[in-house]
Amino acid sequence: MAGRRSATSTPRTFINTAETPLRNAFANFRTQGITEVIIDLRYNGGGLVSIADLVKQSARCGQDGIDRRQLYRLPPVQGIAGSTVYFAPQAQSIAPTRIAFIGTGGSASASELVMNTFIPYLGNRSALVGTNTYGKPVGQIAIDQAACDDRLRVVAFALENANRQGAYYDGLAPFMGATCRASDDISRQLGDPAEASTRAALDFLAGRACTAITASASASTPGLGTQSSRPCSTTRRWS
Repeated sequence: MAGRRSATSTPRTFINTAETPLRNAFANFRTQGITEVIIDLRYNGGGLVSIADLVKQSARCGQDGIDRRQLYRLPPVQGIAGSTVYFAPQAQSIAPTRIAFIGTGGSASASELVMNTFIPYLGNRSALVGTNTYGKPVGQIAIDQAACDDRLRVVAFALENANRQGAYYDGLAPFMGATCRASDDISRQLGDPAEASTRAALDFLAGRACTAITASASASTPGLGTQSSRPCSTTRRWS
């Protein structure tokens, strides 16, 4: 892209082993002077909030402010009824001027948290590209039942951004500053600029017009975390 430097990152899930690849990817973006980012979360059904926090902190260099608010819906957990988390700049942090988030009905929970966090700060300079997301603004705790070898997962907390936006049970499309409808083109690799959603994301970064996503236009999702079998590239950069 003439005059700008763009890159994409494609975290498939937020698990502990994703930490080092994410840090390395954003460190590379920082070295290359990347100013616009595509974060492809179309198959990311969530995972650890700590890894989602790492993505957000890596994409908000030198910026103060509230990252997220965590509100407990059960009696106080670990002695607190709620908490506020602030941005903590990382060595690999960049300062993008625009972010395009690629999402689908398979984008849920911690991946939605990443998108929602940037709404107060980037407004219409951040966009949801693809289709509407799943709609899971809550998290759970695990309670093991040793006697019957079961584990219960109890919805225990809700997540909000700095503007206290968080009840996106019908997906994030109505909350985002901008949206661009696009299909998931499984005939091409993730990160290929000719792939439909990636192309729409690049168009958004370039300031081109697009068709908005309606709140009901979510992808058909058999189950959270469902992924295609196509090969993918974790990161890609354009100049």
